[in-house]
Amino acid sequence: MSISFFKCDKIDKAKWNQAVAASLYPTLFADYDFLSVASPEWCALIKGDYEYIMPLPVRSRMHISYIFTPFQFSRLGIFSKNRITAEIVREFFQAIPSNFKQIDLRLNQYNPSEKIASESIQLVSYSLNLKASYTELYKNFRQNTKRNIKAAEKENLHVTSDLSLRDIVLLYKENRGKTKKFKIKGKDYRLFLKIATFAQERGFLELVGVKDGDNNLLAGAAFLHDYSTVWFWFSGRDNRFANKRAMFFLINEYIKKYQKTSKILDFDGSMNENIARFYAGFGATRYSFPMLYFSRHFYLHKLVAFYKIVRGL
Repeated sequence: MSISFFKCDKIDKAKWNQAVAASLYPTLFADYDFLSVASPEWCALIKGDYEYIMPLPVRSRMHISYIFTPFQFSRLGIFSKNRITAEIVREFFQAIPSNFKQIDLRLNQYNPSEKIASESIQLVSYSLNLKASYTELYKNFRQNTKRNIKAAEKENLHVTSDLSLRDIVLLYKENRGKTKKFKIKGKDYRLFLKIATFAQERGFLELVGVKDGDNNLLAGAAFLHDYSTVWFWFSGRDNRFANKRAMFFLINEYIKKYQKTSKILDFDGSMNENIARFYAGFGATRYSFPMLYFSRHFYLHKLVAFYKIVRGL
C-alpha cells in the first residue's frame, strides 16, 4: 500500500473519523472537526483505504511552510487499528512532502521511534488508572502529597464548577505565566480558548475550581474527556494563596470523584522536574512518547540541535 498526501478538503470525513475511533489510540485530537478548528488548512498522509492515517497541522511563517503541534494538542501521530511498526513510522516520516521545512509534531505511544531517533525527541507524561477505589489509590500517594492534602483540608476549601475557561486562563497568565522561561504567546492562548470552547460545546470539557471561605478562586483546571482518557489539560492557581495548597486539594477531589471507573487520568506531561514531581506524587506512572522535531533548512537544523542540547534531550 502506498502513502498519499491529502489536503483536508479532499479527505473523506466519515472514513477518517472511523479510522481514528477504531485505532489502537483513539483521541479527539485526531478528530476531523477538532483538527479543523486548530488548523483550518491541515493536511494528512493516508496509507491504503484509511488503514493508516497521519494528520499534519500546518502553518506558514516568513514564506516557510511547517508542520506543528497546535497549542495544547496532547497527542497526534499515526493512527491505525493495526500494529504500527518502527518501519511504518519511518515510511510516514519520509512521505512528508519536502516543502514542509520544519516539523514539530507530537506522536503517540503507539508510534515506535527507533528508526526516527535522529529526527525526534522523547517527551514525558504521567498517567493514573482510576479503576481502583480511592482508598487503594491513596496508598500509592507519596508522603509529601498526603501531607499537603491534609493541610489543604484544614483551609475551608471547596470544589466548584462556577468558573469559566477565561477564569482558568487568567489564573495561569497572571501567575505561572509571568515566570515561565518560555512564555506562551497571545495567539496560543486564543487558540486554546477556541479549541476548548469547541470541546465544551460538545460536552467533552469539565471545568473544576477550588474556592476558599471568602469565595476567592484559588485554583482551576480544565479536564478534557477523551475516550477512556481524561486529560489534566490546562490549569492555573493564584500564587497569593499558595499556602492553602489548592491544587493538591483539586486533584485529590477529582480522583475521589472518578475512583472505580474505567478512566485514565493523564497529567499531560511536563519536562519541569517540580511539576513532574507533583504529578508523580499522586501515584501516577511515568511514560514517554516521541515527538518529531526536525528541520530541512540548514540554519533551522542548527537551532533544533541547540534546542535539544539546552533541554537535555
